[in-house]
Amino acid sequence: MADFVLRTVADELLELVKKNEKISVEDAAKKLKMPVASVQALVDFLVEEKVFGIEYKFTTPYIYLYKEGIKEAREKEKSFAEGLITKEQFYEKAKAKKVPHEHIERMWRKYLQQNLTHIRDEFLRKSRQKKIPEAKTEELWKKYLSYL
Repeated sequence: MADFVLRTVADELLELVKKNEKISVEDAAKKLKMPVASVQALVDFLVEEKVFGIEYKFTTPYIYLYKEGIKEAREKEKSFAEGLITKEQFYEKAKAKKVPHEHIERMWRKYLQQNLTHIRDEFLRKSRQKKIPEAKTEELWKKYLSYL
């Protein structure tokens, strides 16, 4: 598997807001090179999900990080990471459901593809806990990917 992380516009917007603490929707659209209406739609969704807060100065909307939303998002990520399973566990579950062996590997690859970002996040989190240097962590991640 390639050593890359799929980034979305939502990720870029989140980084932009983190960097600026507060930014107008119009300025965010300019920096992301997107139509204001598209950014506004994304902001509306992220406000609903309590990732962002929004405030108005006159008629200009400004977005900022909604602190509780970030905490909730981290808790969701943690619970998701706890839900990740090993290849052995995946195979055991598939066998228990009588999935033909020739289909299990393809299903495992799809599972990895869908969860690789979360797997990498968990890998990096555990590496930081163990105080492994970043260069060594990257080396270990590449080695881990070669086993997949």
